[in-house]
Order: sequence, then C-alpha cells, then structure tokens
Amino acid sequence: MVEGSKKPKLLIVDDTPENIQVLMGTLKDGYAIVAAINGEKALKMAVADPPPEIILLDIMMPGMDGFEVCQRLKADPDTRDIPVIFLSALDDTVNKVKGFNMGAVDYISKPFQPEEVVVRVNTHLTINRLKQSLAEKNRELQAYSEHLEERVKERTAELASLNRVYERFVPREFIDLLNKKSILEINLGDQLSQKMVVMFADIRGWTTLLEKMTPQEAFNFINAYLRRVSPVIKECHGFIDQYYGDGVMALFPRTPDDAVKAGVSMQRAVAEYNEERARDGFDPIGIGVGLHLADLMLGIIGSEDRMQGAVVADAVNLAARIEGLNKMYGSSITLSDETLSQMKEPETYRHRFIDKVRVKGREDAVTVYEVFEGDPATIVELKEQTKPEFESGLQLYYGKKFSEASVHFNQVLEKNPSDMAARIYLKRCANYMVNGVSDDWTGVETLTEK
Repeated sequence: MVEGSKKPKLLIVDDTPENIQVLMGTLKDGYAIVAAINGEKALKMAVADPPPEIILLDIMMPGMDGFEVCQRLKADPDTRDIPVIFLSALDDTVNKVKGFNMGAVDYISKPFQPEEVVVRVNTHLTINRLKQSLAEKNRELQAYSEHLEERVKERTAELASLNRVYERFVPREFIDLLNKKSILEINLGDQLSQKMVVMFADIRGWTTLLEKMTPQEAFNFINAYLRRVSPVIKECHGFIDQYYGDGVMALFPRTPDDAVKAGVSMQRAVAEYNEERARDGFDPIGIGVGLHLADLMLGIIGSEDRMQGAVVADAVNLAARIEGLNKMYGSSITLSDETLSQMKEPETYRHRFIDKVRVKGREDAVTVYEVFEGDPATIVELKEQTKPEFESGLQLYYGKKFSEASVHFNQVLEKNPSDMAARIYLKRCANYMVNGVSDDWTGVETLTEK
C-alpha cells in the first residue's frame, strides 16, 4: 500500500459481482474499497466526498461501457485527475491504445493475477501522488521571490529528485535512444526505428511456485530474483523495458553478442541464487530465455494525460514464442537464426541447431538454435560430447533418411537420456517411417505451444 495515514479510497466498477469480490479480496488490506455495477453509478460515486484516489474500470458493461465512463470522467474537472485502470479480457493493441487515448493510465487483462493488480494499483497511486507533489512544488517555486536564489536551488534539487523517480518507470536508456536529455523532454509520438535484440526471460513453473507462497512471499521472491538478474542485463549493455509477473522483457541495442552474454550470465546468476535457496531449504528455480534480432519501433504512446514507452513490432511476439520453445526442447536459451547470424563471435558460446518451426500466429518458418553454455557443467559436457551424433542425425533427418537418423538420435540418448530435442526427433523419425512424408516436405514443424 502507498504510504499514508489513512487508506486510499478505491472505486471498482464491474457488472460481474464475482469480479468485484475477487478484487476486494485482493486489495482489502490496503484500501478503502467501494464498488459500482454499472457506469451511471460509477459516475455518481466518483464525485462523492471524499472522491476515490484510483478507479478500476471494466470495459465490457451493458449500457454505458468503460470507454464512455472514462471519457466522461476525463471531461469533468472534478474527476479528470483520478487515475483510471481498465479491466478487460480484450487484450489486443487496438483496445489498449483506445483506452490510453481515453485517458486511462493502465490496462489489466482478465483473468486477474492478484500480485499484478496490487503492483499496478500501488504504482499508479505512487505516480499520481508524485504528480500532485510535483505540481505543488512548482506552485511553491513560482511564489518565491526572485531574491530567494538559495530557495530556488533547493526546490530545483527536489524536482531533479522527483525526475529521477519518474525515470524508474521509463528506463534511462529508453530516453537516451529517443535522443532526449531527460524524461521532461518526452512528448507523445516521439519514436525511433532501430534494429536490436528483444529478450524474454521467464521463471519456470511460476504457477506451481505461487501455489506454495503467500502474496508477501511471492513479492519477496520476485524481488530477490530480479535483484540478481536485472544488474546482469545492465552490465551487458541492455535494459529492461518491462516487468511482467514472472519475467522480464529486455532490449539490447548494441550487438546480439550482448544479449547472448546476458542470457548465459543470467543462468549462472540463477544457479548461484539456487545455492542460497538450497541452504534456506527452498527448491531450485529455472529460467528460460528467448532472443530475437529485428527492426523495432520504439516510441511514446497514450494521450497527453497519460503516456508510456512502448515497443511496437512483430519481433516482440516472436521473441516470446521463441522463449516458450525452451519448455518443449528442454533448453535454457533459444535464439533465432537472425540473432545467431549477426553475432560477431558466435563460437564464444557453445550452441547447436534445434529446429525449423512455424510458431503460432506467424506464417514464416523460424530457424531456432540453443545456447547451452550457461547450463550445468554436466549437461554442457554431455551436449558437447553428443553434438556430432546429433548433427549427423539432423543431416539425415532433413535428407528424409529417417531410419538412419534415428540410429544417431538413439546414440545421443544413450549418452544423455535427458536430451529432449533428440527424443523429439526420434519420435518424428518413427512417425515418418510409419506414415511417410510428402514430396514437398521441408522439415518445418508447425507448433502451437507458446
């Protein structure tokens, strides 16, 4: 909860009583909560005394929908400054941008993740209070006499401090890429097109981990994990664009080598963290990393009342899909051919070809590689030892010599039974030996996994 002597008032607007109950249960300890089941009641409750400090607003409601409610709130001087967070199962970019254009400050997708709701509400309460504080400081500064030079210096220092706080929510690197000196120079529509690597990194088995934790334990765990991996990304010349529950999305504007180095270093940082967890009696955790190099459009979206940095590109979704393939192949770091081919020193990190796949939502095939440099030493040694057999099996497989290929994949599994990629190819060989393949078969597999 945001610091203060009394609980901040929060208005929940949703036509589904169950959703209201879930949100009340999630936020009951930190807020004075009121609720409305339709837009008309919400508008009346928004002008009550005292008014709510933040509004959680459902979009899909009968009669007056959330967009209209938000528009009317922002048109009323008495309610225009109340932060509005949209709640909806509509998770596409068009509806998000429409919501921001209406004046909303954020967007939470249904079904809710309790820890995400708490973090977002707390964040925007903090930002809104900082904005109010900044406005108050500006008014004080204007009232000072021109002869009070020292006082002006003090207030200027306070403003600089507030500016640094704002930059915690918009990365300094993002501002630099837009060629701005500070966040105060950021304007709606500022944009930049640049080729860079997108990284997605997720914690394995996050849902299972959450089931064993209280909300407080979950936040402590996430922050302990992020304290270890976030500096690694920065040290490798990348920056985190956003946190999303169990993972991060990061950007590397220099070279793909930086991103691969970060991925390997993150695996090692997690290994060290697991040693601490073992001493404290906790189970080890694992992370998957996906990397993709492409042209990205970075810019500022939203409205004049509420703006945020965003990355707009198909590459973002593809990087997330590539990360999801780790679960299928039992790998820790996967990257696209575009990423590997543009590395300056690809042989620095032990890697191997994994597959040619067509992932969900994308027509073109993607060639995927695995970097196993950051795996446990025993796994690295086994994959390095079996790499010749694995690659020979691949050559025969793509030459449609499935019987011969299966021999090589069996040899790999005899030495390394945990090699999920070799096991996948062995199953495919068996399937094609029984059912055959068409003349135009290319070996590209269509996958529906994340």
